[in-house]
Amino acid sequence: MVPLEGPSDWASLWEKALASWHYPQLPRPVLSEKSAEEFPFSNYRITLGAEILGQGPLYVENLFHHLIVHYIFCPRSLEASARLAMAASKVVRDPGRARAMVNIFCDIVTDSFRLERSPRDERMVLLGWRRLAEQDLSPLDEVVLGFLGSFWKSPLYECRSPEVELLLQVFSPGIRDKSLWERQCQQMARILEPLELGHLGRGPIRSIELLEGSAEAAPLGALACRLEPAQYERTLAVLGLKGDLKRWYRDQSYSIEIKSTGRRRQSTYPSGFAKWRHTDPLSELDVSYSLSMSPWLVPGLTTYKREKERGFLSPLPGKVPDLLVVLDSSRSMGGHGMETKTHKATLAAFKACHFALQQGSEIGAINFSDKYLLAPWTRELGPVEDVLVEHLCGRTYLPGRAILEMAEAKKGCLILCITDTHIQNLYTEWDYLEEVSTIASFVLFCIHQEGTDRRVEDALKLLGKVYYVNRLQDLLFLVVEATEGAYGIGESFISLE
Repeated sequence: MVPLEGPSDWASLWEKALASWHYPQLPRPVLSEKSAEEFPFSNYRITLGAEILGQGPLYVENLFHHLIVHYIFCPRSLEASARLAMAASKVVRDPGRARAMVNIFCDIVTDSFRLERSPRDERMVLLGWRRLAEQDLSPLDEVVLGFLGSFWKSPLYECRSPEVELLLQVFSPGIRDKSLWERQCQQMARILEPLELGHLGRGPIRSIELLEGSAEAAPLGALACRLEPAQYERTLAVLGLKGDLKRWYRDQSYSIEIKSTGRRRQSTYPSGFAKWRHTDPLSELDVSYSLSMSPWLVPGLTTYKREKERGFLSPLPGKVPDLLVVLDSSRSMGGHGMETKTHKATLAAFKACHFALQQGSEIGAINFSDKYLLAPWTRELGPVEDVLVEHLCGRTYLPGRAILEMAEAKKGCLILCITDTHIQNLYTEWDYLEEVSTIASFVLFCIHQEGTDRRVEDALKLLGKVYYVNRLQDLLFLVVEATEGAYGIGESFISLE
């Protein structure tokens, strides 16, 4: 074993490893006096300690290749990591142990992928695992080493545990089919979960977003749309991230794409020259240009005019209304869960607030039941989202006076009220609501029209525009449509991915 002596030695190995994988955009490692026992990672950089450098150039090069393939192949992205974390957490309840299972699975896939690449890659991979075999091993380490020895047909470690045969069955289709990864990770976690952890599986899950320091902000839209809030929170805990209702709704809102075009003005402008003829208006004749071409003005031969073309100008600037979302969180709305009235209403409110803020508006929110929570006018999403995700779970009492006070502070604002219309105090609050309708644009979304009181329904029509939502899945589209219409941004295209 020949230790590396200076920065130039490991730096050249790093550049060589990058070149071998077509130069992925990864930050250069840094040296550290501390030994990174669990994982060579610190402050969004791969960190090398004296202990790692002392293992020799081939071991360090193997480590570089191993980490690079984690970031470009498995798990690669935070979304892929989250899918594996979700699979592992279904059989391993403890987030720390589930994280270890994901790391072990990714190590198996990564080094199996490298092993098939070239004889030199095979030598480096086997070197790293043989070094592990020389240490004090836990039962889980022994099973994984015994499995890899059989899977790779290489003498790494002798282990006759029944778990080895089970792992061979799990990985018998190979590791290149990514559609099998979630199921393979879950089956592997079920087999290894009873065993004591050892050296393998330590540290965070190696996604590129983690290395770039953006894991906390990266959206998991497709995954959030599949999971209940508790499942989503548990999955993010495996990733070492905080998952809460606010992030659950925000991630789902990112998967809703809204493309819009402004109302553009048209104008005419002169372009090239064309012949002026007797049938053309005399005012179009360009005398100066015609005389510059010939001293005689012969209609249709030496007479010219300027052609004109039409083009678009920038949209006219306009004042954008501020947005107040009034959200019903009564017991009849169903609470936070997939496909409930609360879920669809809150997701629609999130999207409307995000959209309005992008247009330059101030936003506010009132969450009501038998009491209410209020987020005053602001240009920050956080306080408004905090109010929107609350579920008060009482009876439906509309806070008319609070709505009026918010509307008076921003006259001409847009008010989106989303409720299932089981309002208990409509007539006691009517004077407030009627005054609101004179100073603001009031838009009401009535979920499940068939459940409303006919007298209440007729009264609400006097306040402003009313949408009757008989299909819950239509609510989001109607809220966005109303918001876009109020902001006057023209035609829109909405797609759910």
